[in-house]
Amino acid sequence: MNYEISHDPVSLKTVTEFALQKKTYNNIHFSKDCLNRIESSHHYLLKTLEQRVPIYGVNTGYGASCHRTIENNQSEQLQNNLIGYLQCGSGRNLNADESRAMCVIRLHSLSRGFSGVSEELILHLGTLLEHDILPVVPVEGSLGASGDLIPLSYLGALVMGQGNALTADGVSETSDVFRSKNIEPYRLKAKEGLALVNGTSAMAGVSLINLEQIKCLTSLQLIATSWLCLALDGKTEAFGPLVNQHAKNHDGQTVAAATISKILAEENYTPVSGLNIKIKESLTDGVIQDRYSLRCSPQILGPIIDTAEVFSTWLEQEINSVSDNPLIDPNTGDIAMGGNFYGGYLSQGMDYLKISIANMADHIDRQLTTLFDEQANRKLPPNLANWKELPEDQRHLHHGLKALHQATNAITSEIMAMATPNSIFSRSSESHNQDKVSLGMSAAVSCGLMIEKLFTIQTLNIVCLAQALDLKEIQLKGESSQKLYNMIRNHIPFVTHDQELGSKLKPLTQSLKTYFRSHGDMY
Repeated sequence: MNYEISHDPVSLKTVTEFALQKKTYNNIHFSKDCLNRIESSHHYLLKTLEQRVPIYGVNTGYGASCHRTIENNQSEQLQNNLIGYLQCGSGRNLNADESRAMCVIRLHSLSRGFSGVSEELILHLGTLLEHDILPVVPVEGSLGASGDLIPLSYLGALVMGQGNALTADGVSETSDVFRSKNIEPYRLKAKEGLALVNGTSAMAGVSLINLEQIKCLTSLQLIATSWLCLALDGKTEAFGPLVNQHAKNHDGQTVAAATISKILAEENYTPVSGLNIKIKESLTDGVIQDRYSLRCSPQILGPIIDTAEVFSTWLEQEINSVSDNPLIDPNTGDIAMGGNFYGGYLSQGMDYLKISIANMADHIDRQLTTLFDEQANRKLPPNLANWKELPEDQRHLHHGLKALHQATNAITSEIMAMATPNSIFSRSSESHNQDKVSLGMSAAVSCGLMIEKLFTIQTLNIVCLAQALDLKEIQLKGESSQKLYNMIRNHIPFVTHDQELGSKLKPLTQSLKTYFRSHGDMY
């Protein structure tokens, strides 16, 4: 199957499928119009360069050194030097999905025909992606303006056959990988080193993977909320159309409520309405409405759904844009020096999603507290211990899943502490030339760390919920619920007595990630 690159917009779905290898692409095909625009832009760049006018980063120094000029015959060495001196990254390396996303997004940007690069560079990048040869990229060091300079310099090194490469076989020296695939190292032309590094593609790649995971975690929390309702004999009016469509109609809230209602309907769940609870001696004979963490779930999860949708639009626009400087119009040859390398939309979008993650974590923690609170858990045994099958004189020896609740409390606080926006910590840098920066890569990396912790506490949560459902002898009927329940039980059987669970929890978390990477959601 061909992966098509043209001047037409590409959908976020298509780029995500490529990054996560949900479809097998054997060839990257560039449209004729796309290649013509690339060549035209490159031609105009070289023509303008001959006129000895200053073009930033082509015949001038970089950043605050842009007042210093070089001779045209030194331009290639300037590009090589740029790729060299920028390689000082630190921290963990991007995983394969993140690196692949970064590379294909950079290829889309350069293929728009505004960067002045040659057709040869574009085709070379395409060849690397066809073979799934990826750069090994440290995540730390990007200010997010002027683009992701330090992370993207490792893509520049890969193109030139230098450094290390990440393939299906692991990390190897790029020279060895090229040799095995009969690929020649690329020699950078004027501006091409700058064009490779002067953009938002690293933060965009990490953001794309984060966004996909947040959508999956939201779908999981909708199932978990439905299970909590089943375990607590909760009310369903709060999820109906009167509340979530007629009286208030935010899109995300409506989707959340409809999804919870659908999952509960699959279980044939029809509890007694709050209005049908009898009054005895001036007191209600039962609960007429649930705690906020259950009853307000559409209003809690709805903004998260809508925030992800807004950011999806921003990210798709960023991918279909040109994040580079300077820009060369392929139709007129006009050159403009601007700031499209600034990752403001991605930075603030990641910050908004960090806040969403913190709210989801708190939602999970509050729901789990209700499940363990003996005053609110509707006669479930203390700590979800298997009291029914324990001798009465041994019940007080067992504490069930108490520790899972405690761990969730602790990790939730860690998540919430990380929710402070990164973008507000802009620092004036590089001799005050980069005096306002986006910190988009920092926001994306921080968001990713929060997502890892959110997967952990959601694993703890659904294990507790599965235990509660079994204690209530509730047999799940819905396809999505059965699928999730079976995944849990494949790793962690019903807990009959106090035991170590840590070694079983991590594989379950990994199974959830693997499933969502392939399928997206469970309903």
